[in-house]
Amino acid sequence: MSRSVSQQTGFTLAETLVALFILAIVSSAGAALLISSTSASQYVREREIEARTLDIAQSLIRQDIAALSQRAVQPTDGFSPAGNLFGEAPRGEEPFLRFVRSGWINPAGIEQRSTLQSVEYVLRGGALIRQASLRPDATRGTPVSSRVLLEDVQRVQLGFVRGNQRSDFWLGDAVAGTGILPDLIEIEIIFENGTSLSLAALTGGRT
Repeated sequence: MSRSVSQQTGFTLAETLVALFILAIVSSAGAALLISSTSASQYVREREIEARTLDIAQSLIRQDIAALSQRAVQPTDGFSPAGNLFGEAPRGEEPFLRFVRSGWINPAGIEQRSTLQSVEYVLRGGALIRQASLRPDATRGTPVSSRVLLEDVQRVQLGFVRGNQRSDFWLGDAVAGTGILPDLIEIEIIFENGTSLSLAALTGGRT
């Protein structure tokens, strides 16, 4: 007795649709995982950049304060009395912290200049800027090197401590016989996102 057997090859429409559905789910999951991994990597890189920027900024500020000199600054207008340290909460775009620092490196003594340098800190358009003049008693034509340390800054608060006294401002008028320095300078930088950076540094010219 002969018997015919019907054999089918390939997939039915239902099987194909199920396979496509599973493939779509797997592909979506893989794409979501890839996007999530990329976003996480980008977030980590951004946080690393922010941390490095904060570290560089506070390191430079601390170095400036630690090298602070009692050398008086001659104002650029040529008339105002000289002073060794001026600091108060930022008002407009005028420098809120100004002094002379020592220790300006001059490798191999190539340049015939002093190791002193006039430094100013300015808050301008949300950017914390460090301005350094090429000589202590700068004139209006003296070259100035500017560097943006931090951005998105909302405000800056200062504190000057000498002994057991603390003040929010310091006006070191050397001509008036008050050419002394605080023992410690406190700086709090508040950012637009509500976070803040606080630091305190001992001055280099304590008496």
